[in-house]
Amino acid sequence: MNKPFITQAQLALYKYQPSSKYFGQSMAVIAQSEFVEFAKINKSENVIDCFSFFWNRRIKHDIWLISFSDNSEMVIKESLKDGHKIYKFEFCEIVDNCNFDDVFV
Repeated sequence: MNKPFITQAQLALYKYQPSSKYFGQSMAVIAQSEFVEFAKINKSENVIDCFSFFWNRRIKHDIWLISFSDNSEMVIKESLKDGHKIYKFEFCEIVDNCNFDDVFV
């Protein structure tokens, strides 16, 4: 993937423009919602790659933390089901000392 499915500038417009359907929501929530719409049209095999343009780090072998410029964060977990990769998105308010396995219970 050579360009992001959404930019930080677009996220900021969605978040701060009063006429936006996402007005006042965190950039993490907006990015996840927009990714769902993007994925309906574009088939992407690597969800993590789609978020690689944002600050991200691997927490465990199957869990990534994605951070946004409004200090919101999302956690993405990759797992296998029937031989196919599936991804689950969660939002964690306090990331410091967070047990990421408990986030996906």
